Amino acid sequence: MTEQEIRAAVVVEAKSWIGTPYRSNALVKGRRGGTDCAMILIGVYRNVGLLPMDYDPRPYPEQWHLHRNEEKYLTEILKFAKPVAAPPERMPLPGDVVMFRMGRLLAHAAIVVDWPIVIHANGNGGVMPDDISKNTIGKRALWPAEKSFFSIWEDKQ
Repeated sequence: MTEQEIRAAVVVEAKSWIGTPYRSNALVKGRRGGTDCAMILIGVYRNVGLLPMDYDPRPYPEQWHLHRNEEKYLTEILKFAKPVAAPPERMPLPGDVVMFRMGRLLAHAAIVVDWPIVIHANGNGGVMPDDISKNTIGKRALWPAEKSFFSIWEDKQ
């Protein structure tokens, strides 16, 4: 498969998780299942063959990012993806990952569908698509939050 076909498969797989409830540390797709913003990435990229089936960073504390200075989430992302330039230098592509800084750490992630549309798992609504240029999760707007972008593919732009 070409890179474009694999990116499309990532988007299709991510969409198949929509409606899955938010459950910390869970990795079960569907309305009776659950996932969080870390494990949905693992489920999606595993299911399209981009991550090893045995890769599993669990267990981790539900709110580990609130009281730490160590970028544990970022460390896990960097095992499989490379940082890429942010807009406007490079527009995020379908299948890329965007991470958001919440407080001191990169503590939330989403899969790019068609920038700025992403699919992510959040505690207020489970797995959902969002136009993050318009979205607010709780009292924190993601659009102005500091963002970092990552791609599993070599950056050709």
